[in-house]
Amino acid sequence: MDDTTEPTPANALPLPELVEARLAGDRRLTDPVKALIREALGGSETSAADGARPSARRVYLGNITVTGFRGVGSKALLKLRPKPGVTLVVGRNGSGKSSIAEAVETLFTGTNAHCAGQHPNRAVRWRNLHHDEPTRVEANLTVEGDPSPGTLTRTWTGDAFSGSEAVLKRPGHGTVPLEQVGWEQATRNHRPFLSYADLGNMINGKPAQMYDSIAAILGLEYLNAASRRLTEKRKELEAVEKAEKERKPLLLAALEAVEHDDRALRALVAVEESGGPDYATLDALIAGVPTADEGRLREARLEAEAKGPDLDRVGAAVDALQRAVADADDLKGTAAADALGRAELLKAALAHSDRHADDTACPVCGTERVLDRAWASRAEAEIAALLREAEAVRGAEAALRAAMRVVHDLIHVPQDFPAALAEPWTAWGECRRITDPAALAERAFRAAVTLADACEVVARTARAELAAKDERWREVVDLLTEWTKLSREAGTAKPRKKEVNAALNWIKNLTTEIRDLRVDAFADHTQRIWERLRQQSSVDLKNVGLHGSERAAVRKLVMDVTVDDTEAPALSVMSQGELHSLALSLFLPRAATADSPFGFVVIDDPVQSMDPAKVDGLAQVLHELGRDRQVVVFTHDTRLPHAFRSQNLPVTVLKVERGEKSQVKVTSETDPVKEAIEDAMALAHTENCPGTALRNVLPSLCREALAQAIVEAAWLRRSRTGQSADSLQDAIDETERLLPLASFALFDDGRVHPDEEVRTRLRSLYGHESTTLIHQCQMGAHPGGFLPPDPVAFVRKIEDLANRIRKPEVNA
Repeated sequence: MDDTTEPTPANALPLPELVEARLAGDRRLTDPVKALIREALGGSETSAADGARPSARRVYLGNITVTGFRGVGSKALLKLRPKPGVTLVVGRNGSGKSSIAEAVETLFTGTNAHCAGQHPNRAVRWRNLHHDEPTRVEANLTVEGDPSPGTLTRTWTGDAFSGSEAVLKRPGHGTVPLEQVGWEQATRNHRPFLSYADLGNMINGKPAQMYDSIAAILGLEYLNAASRRLTEKRKELEAVEKAEKERKPLLLAALEAVEHDDRALRALVAVEESGGPDYATLDALIAGVPTADEGRLREARLEAEAKGPDLDRVGAAVDALQRAVADADDLKGTAAADALGRAELLKAALAHSDRHADDTACPVCGTERVLDRAWASRAEAEIAALLREAEAVRGAEAALRAAMRVVHDLIHVPQDFPAALAEPWTAWGECRRITDPAALAERAFRAAVTLADACEVVARTARAELAAKDERWREVVDLLTEWTKLSREAGTAKPRKKEVNAALNWIKNLTTEIRDLRVDAFADHTQRIWERLRQQSSVDLKNVGLHGSERAAVRKLVMDVTVDDTEAPALSVMSQGELHSLALSLFLPRAATADSPFGFVVIDDPVQSMDPAKVDGLAQVLHELGRDRQVVVFTHDTRLPHAFRSQNLPVTVLKVERGEKSQVKVTSETDPVKEAIEDAMALAHTENCPGTALRNVLPSLCREALAQAIVEAAWLRRSRTGQSADSLQDAIDETERLLPLASFALFDDGRVHPDEEVRTRLRSLYGHESTTLIHQCQMGAHPGGFLPPDPVAFVRKIEDLANRIRKPEVNA
C-alpha cells in the first residue's frame, strides 16, 4: 500500500469499506487500474431490490411471534429490546424456549439443526400438534439509524418443513423475498445462531468444514471473488493474443500462395511492418475487393464443383443389362421356355390335388378318377425333368434382375445441386423407377451422358465466372480481415492486460495482508474468550490458525493447547464442558466481526456441561459481547442468571412457561424472591383459607424467598472473595436448612458455621427478630407447621428481611 497513507486497521471496518479506503488512498495505481478493481469488487456484492435490503447497517431483533412451530401452539410473543445488551430467556425443559430459539433461526435461514434432515415419517414434528392453522414466525427488525422497523415473516402452507417462504417488509421500501435481501452469504459467514447441536458440530466437524467456517469470516470470499473475475478477464485478453498468433502463419502462407498478384505482396509487407501492422494499407486492400452477390457466389461455387455420373461405370452396367436382355429374349419360344411353362402348370395341378385329396376328377376336362396317387407320382417326376430342362431360362432371368440392380444402384441424386442442372439431375433420378429392362438400358445411358455433359459445361462456365470475380483473392481477404481484427484487439489487449495484472496483484497483496491480520485478530479474540471460560481449567489455548488455503485438498483449523504446560492436541484432552467452551470461543468472534450485518446473536443452551466457574466466565463474555451486540440466550439453567446477578452485570431476564395445549407465555421479568413473596402474599390475602395451607404452605413459600435471597447473597460474596464456584455450588446443593445455608451469605470462608454463630451474625446485621422469622419458616416443613397470627404482616416481615439479605452492602 502507499507508504504515505495511514492504513486503516484490517479488522476495524466492514471489508468493502476497508478496501475502498485502501484503494482511494493508493497513489501508485492509475485510474484505469482502480476502475478495474472497483468493477471486479462490485460484482462480488449480492444484488437486491432497490431500497429493500437493509444495506450494511446492523439489524436488531424486536418483538418475535411464533405460531404453530414445534412446542409452540397458539401465538407466543417474545418481547426484545432492539439494541445491544444481554437478554436471558429462561424456562424449564419442555417450556418451549428452544422452540422459540429454533423458530428465530429458521425465520432467517429456512432451516435449523433440529428439524433439517429428518426421516420423512418424522417430518411432522416441526409443526405443533395442538395448532391446526398455518405455521408462522415473524420478527420486527430495527435497522440501525432507521426509525421505522421492518417485519420479516416466514410462513408454511404444506406439510414439508422445507416448503416455506419468507418476505421482508420495510416501510417506504416495499416487500421483497428474503432471498433478495442480500443476507444469504452473511448468514453463512457470520452465522448469528448457535444451538446446542451446533456447539458439538463446531468441534466435531470435519477439518475442512472447521477451516471453511472460520475462513469465511475473514472476508476472503469478497476479495477472492474479485480475484477470480480479474483472472477470468486476463484469460480473455490472453485468448485474443493467442488467436492472433495462431492465425498469422495461416495468413502468411495463404498470401505467399497467391502468385502474380501485387495485392498479396503489399499485404505481406503491411502485415510484417517493423513498427507494427500497417492497418491503413490492410484496410484499403480489404475494402478494395470487388463487390459481388453473395447468393450468386455461393451458387457459382456449387456449380464449379458440379460433377455428373461416371460414364465408364454407367456404360459397363448398361452393356451388361443389354446382354442380359438379349440372353433372355433368345430363350423365349424355345423348348426350354416351354418346359418351364409346363412345369409351372403341373405345379399348379399338384397343388390343387393336394388341397382336394378326395376329388380325383380333372378340374379342366371333368374326367373322373384321373388325378389319383399314381398320377401325382408321375407329375412330380415330370416336373423335376422339366425344371432341369428350363434351368437356362431361370439363369437368364436371374442375370437380368442382377443387371437391373447394378444400373439402379448407380443412379443417385445429391441433396444440393445447382439450379441450372435441375432438369438433367431429375431425368437421371427418374431412371430408378423404370422396371422394363430394355427401357432402363436405353434411358439410363442417355440420361447419364446428358447429365455428365451438362455438369461439365456448367462447371467450366462457373469456374470462369469465379475467376472473373477474383474468388482466389477473396478467399485470402477473408483470412486477412479476420487477422486484422484480431491484431487490433491484441494490440488493445496488451496494455489492458498490464492493467489487469496490476489490479490482480493489488487484490492478492491486500488479501494476504487482511488474511494475516484477521487471522491474528480472530485468534486473539478467541484466546481472550477462552481465558474467561477456562476458569479453573488446566488447559491453556496457545494458538489458533488455519492450515492450507481456500482450494487446497487438505485444510484444517489448527488449535494448539497445553495441559499443565505440556503440549497436547486440543480435542483429545478437553472435557465436554471445556470443548463447549472452546466452541463458544470460536463462534462468538465470528458473530462479532465488523462485516456482519446482524447486530444480534441468538444462543440456545450454552451452559450445558459447564461447571459453575465457567458459567461465571460465560456471563462475563456475554456481558462484553452485549456492549456491542444484542445477545439473546435461551437456557434452563438458573446458574447463568445467578452468575450475572452475583457479578453485578446488567441483564434482562425473561421467563418462558408452557400451559395446556402448547400455550407458551413469556413474562417480562423473573425474580425468584419476588415470585415466592407474591405467592405467599396471595395466599395470606385469601379469604377462608384452610388452616393447613396457612400452617404449612405459607411458611414454606416464605422459606423459599429467604433461601433464594441467601443464595443470591452467597454468590455476591463469592464474587468478591474469589471463592471457588464449584465448592460453593456443591455446598449449597448439600445444605437443606436455612441457618447453615446462611453461613455462605454471612462469612467469607465458604464453610458452614455453627448455628449459634450464624444466629449471632444474623441478629447483629438484621435484628433479633431475624432468627425468629427463619425458625418460623423452617417450622412450616414440620407436620404441626406454624400459623402466623397475622399472615399478611408475617409475609411483609419476610419480604423486608429477604430484601436486606440481598443487598451486598448490608452483608459486607
